[in-house]
Amino acid sequence: MIKQRIKASMLLAAILLALLYMPTGLARADNGPHGSYTALTDACAGCHRAHTATAARLLIDSVPNLCYSCHGSIGTGADTNVVDGIYLERDAVDENPDEGVTSRGLKGGGFVNATMDTNYDGSSAPAAVTSNHLSDGSTGTAWGNGAIGSGPGATISLSCISCHDPHGRAGTGGVATYRLLRAFPIGSGAGSGVNVTDQNTKYYVVSDPDNQYYGENYATRTAPLSNWCAQCHTRYSAGTGSGSTNSGDPIFTYRHMTTAAGSSGPACLNCHVAHGSAATMGTYSGAVAWPDGATIPNSNNRSSLLRVDNRGVCELCHMK
Repeated sequence: MIKQRIKASMLLAAILLALLYMPTGLARADNGPHGSYTALTDACAGCHRAHTATAARLLIDSVPNLCYSCHGSIGTGADTNVVDGIYLERDAVDENPDEGVTSRGLKGGGFVNATMDTNYDGSSAPAAVTSNHLSDGSTGTAWGNGAIGSGPGATISLSCISCHDPHGRAGTGGVATYRLLRAFPIGSGAGSGVNVTDQNTKYYVVSDPDNQYYGENYATRTAPLSNWCAQCHTRYSAGTGSGSTNSGDPIFTYRHMTTAAGSSGPACLNCHVAHGSAATMGTYSGAVAWPDGATIPNSNNRSSLLRVDNRGVCELCHMK
C-alpha cells in the first residue's frame, strides 16, 4: 500500500514538473495570416466583438464586407485584393493609395474585376469580370452537385467562408491547408473531405508576366485541387474514357475526363479560375445553354470562369 502511494506521488510530481516547464505562450498556430492565437493573442479583436458585434458569429461586419475590408480595393492589412484580382505592393500603397499595384494578377482571378490576358495578345488590363463564383452569401446552382440522375445540381448559399476558414487549420484532423481551404466546403454535401496541402512559401500571383492564366502550374496540388472542386461539382469528376462512355445521367451524360477522377486528363484549374474571369465569349460559346436548359444570361456572361476567351482552352490543348 505504501509503495503504491509512493509511486502515485512520484507520478504526480512528474506531471507537475512537466507543466511547470511548459512554455506559457503555446500557439494553436494556424497556417494563415490572421493570427497565431497564442494564450495572449490580440488577433481576435481584429474581427470580433464580445458584446457589441453587428453581425452573426460576433463579427464586426458581415461577410464578405469583413473580408473585403482587408482583401478589397480599399483594404488595409492584406496584399491580396480578391475584389479586383490583383496583388498590392503594400509599402507603395501606404505612401500613395493610387500607386503600388503590380501588373501581376492573382491566381484565382477576381470577384469584380480581373487583370487577365484572355485573348493571348501579350498584354493585359483590368476589366470587369464576366463570370464569378458567388461571395456574398446569395444562392446559386452548384452545377453537377449530387449523384447521377439528381438533376442539374443543388441550390446552395455561397460566401467567402463557404470555401475558406479564416482561422486556418481547415483540413480534416486540423491540418494546415492551401489557401485556408476547408476540407468540407460548407453546403457541398460532401461525404469525405479533401485536404489540399499548404505551401511553405506562398505564391499568390500567376507566373506569366503578361498575366496569361492558361498553363499556370499548381504542381502536386493540381489533382487534389480538382478533387476539392468536385466536392461541389460532383459529376464534373470523370475518368478516362468518360467522353465516350454514357454515365447514365440525362444531363451530364458524356463528360470530359479530369484529373480529379484519377485519370491523366486536365485538372479543373487548367481551364478555369476560382474567383472570377474577364474572358469574353463569341457567337457559339456565348450561346451555349446552361445545364438546366436556360439560355440566359448569355453572351459574355456565359464565360464559365474560363482562363481564355471563347473556347481557347480547348484549342490551346488540342491544337486542331
